[in-house]
Amino acid sequence: MLPKLFYSICYTFWILTTKCFVSCKIKPKTYEKYLSVVIDHISEQVGWDSMQHLKINLSTGINYNIKDVICKGSRIILSKKFDAIIHILNYMYAEVIKTFIDHISAIAKRCQEYYDFNQGDNLLSCTVLLQSAVENSKTMFEQLYNVMNYLSNIDFKILASAKKTFSIPIVDEIYTFVEYATLKSQQNIQIFIDLNDPNTIKDAYKVILDVNNFIEGKGHKTYQKIKKKNSLIVNNHKPKFSLEENLKDYNAQQNKNFELSYYLSEWLNMYYVEISTNLYNNLGFEQVLNLYEEGSVRHPVYLYENINQKEGIELINAITKESGWKSLKPIYIVFNDQVISVDRILRHPADRLNFHCKKEHILRVIKCIYTEILFKYCDYVFFLIDFCETEKVNSNDVMYTNFVRQIFDAIHKTTKMFDIMYKTLVSLNELIGEYFHDNVNSNLKCFCSLISKLLEEINSGNYSLDVLDGKSDTSEQRVPQLYAKTCVKNISTCLNYHKSKNRSLIMSHDKQCPLQILLLKIDIPKSINTKNFSTACNELVVFSKNFIKVYYEELGLNKLK
Repeated sequence: MLPKLFYSICYTFWILTTKCFVSCKIKPKTYEKYLSVVIDHISEQVGWDSMQHLKINLSTGINYNIKDVICKGSRIILSKKFDAIIHILNYMYAEVIKTFIDHISAIAKRCQEYYDFNQGDNLLSCTVLLQSAVENSKTMFEQLYNVMNYLSNIDFKILASAKKTFSIPIVDEIYTFVEYATLKSQQNIQIFIDLNDPNTIKDAYKVILDVNNFIEGKGHKTYQKIKKKNSLIVNNHKPKFSLEENLKDYNAQQNKNFELSYYLSEWLNMYYVEISTNLYNNLGFEQVLNLYEEGSVRHPVYLYENINQKEGIELINAITKESGWKSLKPIYIVFNDQVISVDRILRHPADRLNFHCKKEHILRVIKCIYTEILFKYCDYVFFLIDFCETEKVNSNDVMYTNFVRQIFDAIHKTTKMFDIMYKTLVSLNELIGEYFHDNVNSNLKCFCSLISKLLEEINSGNYSLDVLDGKSDTSEQRVPQLYAKTCVKNISTCLNYHKSKNRSLIMSHDKQCPLQILLLKIDIPKSINTKNFSTACNELVVFSKNFIKVYYEELGLNKLK
């Protein structure tokens, strides 16, 4: 069994190093040509005229008008054009969020006043308007989010290999408002219509509290976070849509026959339409994001040697529908300076627009988990070996040999876990194709090499359990004990050497995989003794079986061929 496994690993490693990292499947020129078409299309749209008052400070220190940056005649390189678009839209969409927060807060404040003064009818109508004002923002925020999500899936490293920093779209920040508006739209507002219901006032007040909690908590915090990303934008004009101006206009009107909350909610409804028109449709994103409408911008179809793009998309979607991915949602990876959660990766199915980055993200997630597990596994083996080197165990040859035998028995029983790690990463890499201008493949290669060397050492025949059990043909009684000490020295040297040799892997792991709390982990016991040593060794075996279940089968990775 073990020799077959070893040769399988060697063959897989040969495939990985000779094929998967050589063939070029995604050509940068194809990607660049597509994005050039996108920029040309966007730059011709009338929506940018409404942002003529904005300037962007590029690296040269000169303030540029956005249309001068992104137009066809501009000498600005493609990646910087997208940088400028992201910065401008971050700024404009942040202003939308501020306008939304200010006006919703004003309506909620008005409703609160009606509640405080026990004006039931006014309270109910105001609360309905408040609920509707939030609910009606859903389409607008979804459109802004779709733009940011699209920009977050552009792989700028393909466009600029030497690029050190990347503009970060406010995609998750806007999703905060999409999520909340969606929640409000799902709530039943019929409770506000029945004035005879004694619980109506309580229910209305709950709506006010809920909106205030969101606006003053998550909403305000999100906006403050966004403001820090707008340092490159210069705006010398007063805000166009301010609450102060609307309140001034309302108060200036004589013979008012409509209430403030009605005035503000109606204004917001018109504002939502104007934003959708000017900052989505009139910027050309409708044609960019719609893959199937006539007149849409055609996204390239990449060619793969082993699978076509449609099959790849179907495979990714089939895998990510598996139940195990839910447990990974809190995990984050870093990609082009973006901190991306598994929750975001799973938020939308794979399609032609996001396939390139989605498969990259999935590879990074799996590599992060597997690397973390391998490091923890090695640390655990070191812990067991260190216990064998304590004076109490080391001085007793029979105990020492027995304990070493248990360690290597457990190690031999866990090699299937490494085989699965290996083959899974190879299969994912084949699906993804070569990734240009990034060290993910070199790190993947480095990680797989580490597994290969570890398995090569384990399956080398130098750790015979028969010898450790005293079943060798030799008549010298101390041979098993001497052999055991040699085995411990060899495996310790192997683990130490390969872990220290792969410092770049450790550094990239720390950078690309922020501190994670895995659902499944193997923790070093706080204490160990001769009585529970067997249990501690068996933890390796139990852990490897759980790994196969949790991080392979339940993630649907067994669907990979």
